[in-house]
Parts: sequence; C-alpha cells; structure tokens
Amino acid sequence: MKYLKQQKGYALLVTLLILVVFSILGATLMMFTFNGGNKNEVREDITQSADLSQKGIDLMTTQINDDLTKYLGANGVPRTDFLFQLERILDKYRCTATNSAATISTTGSYKVCIESYVDSITEENEVNPLKKLVTFKSIGTSGKSNRELVSKIEIGAETAPEALRYAVGTNIDSSDGFQPGEGNLLMHGGVDITGDVKVDGNIVTSSNGYAQLGGDRWIPSLAPSAIPLPGTDSSRLFLGKNAYFFTHSPTYSSHIALTNFTSNGYSEKSNIDDLFRPGFAPDLVSREPVRSPIGITTQKANFEYSRTSAGVENLDAGSSKTINGINKPSSKVFLSYTYSERVCVDGWWWFCSKYDYVNYYDDSGTFTFKGTNKFKQVSTNGSATFLDTNSTFESGMYVNGNLLIGNNSTSENVSNYSAITLDGPIYVNGNVTIKGADLLSNVLLYVNGSVTIEYSRINGKSLSSGKRGSLIILSKGNIKISNNSVNQDAPSYIKGFFYTEQDFEMFGVGSNIKIDGGISARKIVLNAIRGRAKDTFFTGSYQIPNRADYFENVNGQQTRDSRLQVIYDSEIISTYSDLKQQEPVIYKVDPPLEKDRSY
Repeated sequence: MKYLKQQKGYALLVTLLILVVFSILGATLMMFTFNGGNKNEVREDITQSADLSQKGIDLMTTQINDDLTKYLGANGVPRTDFLFQLERILDKYRCTATNSAATISTTGSYKVCIESYVDSITEENEVNPLKKLVTFKSIGTSGKSNRELVSKIEIGAETAPEALRYAVGTNIDSSDGFQPGEGNLLMHGGVDITGDVKVDGNIVTSSNGYAQLGGDRWIPSLAPSAIPLPGTDSSRLFLGKNAYFFTHSPTYSSHIALTNFTSNGYSEKSNIDDLFRPGFAPDLVSREPVRSPIGITTQKANFEYSRTSAGVENLDAGSSKTINGINKPSSKVFLSYTYSERVCVDGWWWFCSKYDYVNYYDDSGTFTFKGTNKFKQVSTNGSATFLDTNSTFESGMYVNGNLLIGNNSTSENVSNYSAITLDGPIYVNGNVTIKGADLLSNVLLYVNGSVTIEYSRINGKSLSSGKRGSLIILSKGNIKISNNSVNQDAPSYIKGFFYTEQDFEMFGVGSNIKIDGGISARKIVLNAIRGRAKDTFFTGSYQIPNRADYFENVNGQQTRDSRLQVIYDSEIISTYSDLKQQEPVIYKVDPPLEKDRSY
C-alpha cells in the first residue's frame, strides 16, 4: 500500500513536470509565432511602402504628360509657348507646404512632389530646354514603415523631330487623306544606306535598277545594302507593315503608286535578309507607325513682312533688281525697285498748274543676289536667284515666289557651276530649284512647293564652332534629285537632309550621288546600280538595247561602289537646332524616361 502511494506521488510529479514543459514550449512557440507574424507584417509594410512611393511617381509623371499632351492638342503649339507651359505644369507639382497632402490607398498612403528640375542634356552634349530632368521625391507609408524614393526623370520634347533621326525614313500621315503608296520605301538595285531605316508602310526591294532611257529600263544590278554606322554592330530597320521582293519588270509609274504588293510578281518575305545584298541586311525591329509632322506653313508668319511693316527698311534694288555688296547686319530689309514719275497735283488732265514727282515701288519679278551680302532679315514679294554670291540672313529670308540657286547649267563639270555660299533660314512660298550650283550651305529651307536638285554639288559651310553646316530642306511638295555626275566615276556630294510631306525620288543609275545626311518623306523611291555608267562601250558592260547607254554588268558590280549612297550624319540634329531661330511648332511630348533613382 505504501509503494502504491509513492507511485501515485511520482505520477503526479511527472504530470506536473510535463505540464510545465509543454506550457513553456507552448509559450515559446506562441512567442516565436507572434514575433514571426510581426516580422512578416514589417516586411510587408516595407514592400508596400516601397511600392506606394513608386506608384506616386508613376501617377504624377503620367499626369504631367497627359497635361502636356492635352495642351498641345492636334495642331501643336509654338516652341516659346510650350516652354512656358512645361515649366508652369512642373511648378504646379513643386514640394511646398501647401502641396504636401498624402494620397490614401487601400494599402497605405503616399506623398509625391517635385524637388527641382533643370534643362536636359542631349546625347550630342547639347542643352535642350524643351525637355527637363526632373527630380521627384515620393514617400510611401504602410503601417509603421516609411520609404522615400528619389527619382530623376526626363520629361518634355526633343529639340529635333523624329524624322531627323534616321538615314532614310518614310511616314504615314492620313490627316489629309491616304495617298497611293503612302509610307512605302522602294529601293531598286544597288542602293547603299548607312545608318538606321524607318518604314511606316511596306518595304519593297529589287535586284534591278531603274532608269528612264527612251522608256522604262530595268537594269540588272544587286539588291540594296544596309551598312552600320561606325561604332555600331548593325543598322536597324523599323518596319510598320510588310516586306516584299520582286524580280519582274513592272510599269514604273504604276509600280511606285501601289498601295500593296499582293499581285503576281511580288513575293512577301518573312526573313528580311531576302530583301538585301548577302551580308548587308539590317536588324528588323517591328513598330507601330508614328505621326511626327514638321510644321512648314506655320513658319510663314515668322518670315513674311511687307514694305510698310514696322521697323522695315526699303532697299532699292534698281531696275535690274540686283542685290550686290549690301552690308546691313542689323536691318530688316524689304526688296523693291523704287522709281519716280511726274504727276499732276493741281489742275485737270487738259490743264495742270502744278506737277510733282511721286515714288512707286515695284516689288514683283526676280531679285538676283550677287557678291557678298549680309542682312539681319530680308523679305521679297517676288522671286529670288542666287548667282556667284556669299549671302547671310541672320534671322531669315522670305521669298514669296520661286527660288533658283545656281546658273541653270546642265554641264557635268563643276567648274561651270555658280559658286554660292548661303547662311541662314529661308522660307520659300513657291518652288525651289538648285541647278548649276557649287553650294556651300548652312541653310534651313522651308518650301511651300516642290524641290528639284540637279547638276549641282552641295557641301556644308565651315562654321566658327568647327562644325560644318548642311542644307536642310523641309518641303510641302515632292523632292526629286537626278542628273548629278551623269556617267562620272566620282559621285556628286550633297551634305544635307531632305524632308517632304509628299514623295521623294532619287536616281543613281546614270547619275552618281552621295548624300551625307538623310531622307524623310511620305514615300521614298531610290533607283541605283553599282559601278560604272558610260555613253561608250567598255569591257564587260551591259548595254541598253538600241541605245548608247552602258552600265557595269552584275559580276563587276560585286566589287564596286553604289552610285546612290545615303550616309546618316549625326550632326544634322545640332545643325537643325542652330538654324531653328524662328518659332518651330511642338507637336508631341516624349514618354517619361527615368535616368536615376535612390531609396
């Protein structure tokens, strides 16, 4: 009995010990569980507060871009107005005592504002006041966690349009109705393009070049070549629609007007290599068409003025209407021919008691520039011609009629051309012809009509900055470049960029031409072969039947240069910005781009 009592005492003790141990273990487990829950809550708060701080910046940058886009509308606004509005919108979100209210969300809250902003710096190391590097500060709060994010983001617009960023680019613009072949790039034969290519429509290539020689002539050649710029691995093709290759000989006028290429004779290609010379194909990048117009006619009001406008000096160009050796760097000048006539001022037509002389102003016809001239600004109600001249227009020139640059020579010898140097922006309300010109240029040319360039050599003028100027043409009408260095082994050289709202067409078959700059148009047609072109037989040549036109055969073209070369010039954008002294129109803002961040 005593033993049993002792056993019951031990059992009670063991039970009590077990209860104590499990109580301790339970309390410990509860403590760990509680602590783990707290840590999870803290980690969740930290994550949520970081997300909230990012959310605040994302929402504010989106709101700012929406504000700017609504302000620009469909027609854009002048540069000065955009600058004012950009800074006004950014200032609205500045960090101030009255701009510190938190925004509540389901997971916490955030406060975001702009600490500061400065002008952005472009890749060309140029200041761009149209785009700001904005420093945002955002504080996200969740539970007991606060996370502060400082992010530097570029907001605004580029100094130059997107069109100026490609060696060759086509654009779709349905604002005035869809045009035949709009957005298409057609390259026939051995064209060379160095740099990136943008095609909003279809790209169509052939291994045959084309020339109008007593009829349509498709000349055996090689497919085009896309060559990377120095320092890059490859050129890029930004393609909006489809790619086609053809080997037949269609009617040229009907072919270039096609809106699609699904008929017999055209083969759609999924491999972009099939459109180019072996080893010379670009990297394909798919993209949606981007409408990035350049305002041309909107510039007219910034250039045009009359003889009676405020602050204008009337310049008498004489009966010959020649401008020669005029130095008026501070004057706003209007051109006319001033003459006097004796008129009756007192009496009747059959009896006059008093006569006087009255001045009349003839501002029509063509005004010819010769010699060295320097103006602040010039305007004419007539047309203009540049012949053997070095003329500068610091704030621009307006020509209400047509503009001829050169002596109209059809010679293939540069020594027969007119030596011309031009500097400054020019607006031409009519057509522009560059013919028989050996031109040194630093010109931004707005043209309300069409442009023809032939029998000329165009180089950039040497600038005081050490750079070279260009000829940048922005045209409402068609641009055609042909008959430059016909049948010559050395190419004519043109330093320039050509933009048109309509069609661009260039020939390098009999012609031999090299553009250092770029091309942008609604539709682009490039025709070329490689190697020699002659009007006499040479060994291994291909002859146009029944004509004295001889071209390099296909085997010979394998090792020879293209007769049509377009090489992108990275200085085009800075030249455009330097010449853009008037009021360009801003049409769109770029997406916000984050440059730096820190928590």
